[in-house]
Amino acid sequence: MSRLDIEEQPTFEDLELLAEVSQLLTLHDLDNVLQKVISLTSKAVGASRASLFLHKGDQIDWDHILVTRNLTRDESIKVVNRVLNEGLAGWVYRNRKAAIVADTEKDERWLTFADDTSKTRSALCVPFILNDEVLAVVTLVHPDPEHFTPYHLRLVTIIANQATVAIRNAQLFNKLETQQRQLQAFLQAIPDVLLVLNKSGQILMVNNAAVRLIGENNQETLLNRHLKEFATVDDVFASIDDIIRKDSGDDDIEEWAFSVRSEKRQQDFQVTMSVWKEQGQIGGYVVVMHDITTLRDLNRFKDEMLRVASHDLRSPLSLIVGYIDLIGLDLPEDSPLQQYLDVVRRSTERMNTLLDDLLRVERVRNSPLELQEEIDVAKLVRVVLVNMRPSAEAKKQRLNSDVQLDNAPKFIADAVLIRQSMENLISNAIKYTPEGGEISVKAYIENERFYFTVTDTGIGIPQEHLSHIFESFYRVPHETTSAEKGTGLGLSLVKNVIERHDGEVWVTSEVGQGSTFGFWLPLKRKV
Repeated sequence: MSRLDIEEQPTFEDLELLAEVSQLLTLHDLDNVLQKVISLTSKAVGASRASLFLHKGDQIDWDHILVTRNLTRDESIKVVNRVLNEGLAGWVYRNRKAAIVADTEKDERWLTFADDTSKTRSALCVPFILNDEVLAVVTLVHPDPEHFTPYHLRLVTIIANQATVAIRNAQLFNKLETQQRQLQAFLQAIPDVLLVLNKSGQILMVNNAAVRLIGENNQETLLNRHLKEFATVDDVFASIDDIIRKDSGDDDIEEWAFSVRSEKRQQDFQVTMSVWKEQGQIGGYVVVMHDITTLRDLNRFKDEMLRVASHDLRSPLSLIVGYIDLIGLDLPEDSPLQQYLDVVRRSTERMNTLLDDLLRVERVRNSPLELQEEIDVAKLVRVVLVNMRPSAEAKKQRLNSDVQLDNAPKFIADAVLIRQSMENLISNAIKYTPEGGEISVKAYIENERFYFTVTDTGIGIPQEHLSHIFESFYRVPHETTSAEKGTGLGLSLVKNVIERHDGEVWVTSEVGQGSTFGFWLPLKRKV
């Protein structure tokens, strides 16, 4: 038996080496895996030096290049780039197969660098391939020619096959760790309070804002504790704990949105609470609490100003109206001063109307609706049409109706506010439709909803104004409407009323052709 045959028989050391390679699968740190690969492959073939280039797709992973020469990072990058373009490692990478260089002085694939003082006469280069992708290339060198044999090649290839899986696992683990650190940094940076709870309300994750709100020293003291512990300390958590205790998981509700106030800290929060699932079952809840204290304070200030304005302005307005009437009694009917008094009277009346509209909008927007009345919508529409017909006839307009509400079911709503909303839409159509025009009212039931639309043949609304038409005080600038009286609150009032009833408003329009305003209301409101 020849010496080569003896050398190519697996030794106990080789088997021991392969056992060490199998342990690579237990490592998660990428740098540790790569260092182990270099060490094991060098040990397997008795190499004097080794280098390893890790790839990311078609690019070198410059954070993970191992070159056993004493080079700086910039020098290593220059060497690796040249080797990949002109040298043995580049040839192996492009051809996706291993290569042995018996004598570096006779193989053109081997590059010699002038500043490399180490002697190299033979080399072995093997690619690490997984799913037809080259993850890495390892190059092993020796100062003697013809040091590496086919047996060495097979041995390193076996090591590479196992090491490739270990490298990919470590890459994935490294990527997950990086993403987790990024996510943690993001969650800690956001100003909103974040709580991740299991289905029983046990705290799994919190951010710094949550720690500050609860009043603990750090996150570790909160983990695995139940939220109900803090519900008694600060009532801001009571509503969240109440949902958790009542949520059986049988309902289709997977998200809740509500406002809470912390009396302890004098803060208001808008809370969004969502379910997260594991294998189709409720795993727990994600709670995000956005601080709206400033907005609420501004809202409370606005309400107070409205109350002050309504109280303090009405008295002088009433006095103005009274004195206007007294002055008018002492003036001749043909006196030119009567015209001035009429202007003051109309302006005063407009201010009173504006105050009434403002207070009405705020009551609808902020006060809880007492929706206890079961309304007959067919009867309500008939009343609206009777009330509005005289206004249409005063402008010689035709008020048509298409009411398809036979056997319409009754539903719970505030009849007064719904009637006012219908009348507002018709009044708006009458106001902006010329004399002799036509207004059509349609009411019907479809898909468990009550629909009400008003179509006119008026001046129409330019498209760029449609998205703002339901905003408070918004009036479409138009030369033909400059003389029209109004506060710009009528449509805003309609929108607030309908949305408080869980419905929706809409408008379509074409300049010179007319407009259609409408809304729908659910026959069954959300609980």
